[in-house]
Amino acid sequence: MNLVEEKPSEDLTPHIRCSDNCDPNKLGSDQSCLRRIHEALQHYQTLLGSDVFAEVGGPDPSPVATLQGALAQLTSLIQQDGSFTEGSAAPLQQSQPWERPVLRHRILHQLRSFSAVMARVFAHSARNTLSP
Repeated sequence: MNLVEEKPSEDLTPHIRCSDNCDPNKLGSDQSCLRRIHEALQHYQTLLGSDVFAEVGGPDPSPVATLQGALAQLTSLIQQDGSFTEGSAAPLQQSQPWERPVLRHRILHQLRSFSAVMARVFAHSARNTLSP
């Protein structure tokens, strides 16, 4: 089964694009990649705090709260390197209870994919920085 969005052109999910200059040679001199990563981390923090995840409970601290904390730490680390201002996230529409499990799955899948790309950017950059 495939879930098709009614308006895919209105997908506000941040993506790293080629034009963001996330290659290791430009990462230190061009802030567009770090800005895009910062924007995406803020986006996912907002989503994790939305009504989609409100009913996801669990032991203290909940997995969602732990994930939000990790994203906040990453955001602050990137904030220290660049002078990014706190952007205003796109307003979230209230979700219906029946669609929340699907939205949670989709959001977590997108976050996992974005995290993999972000990890590759930083791992590749670190490897080039540490090389003699």
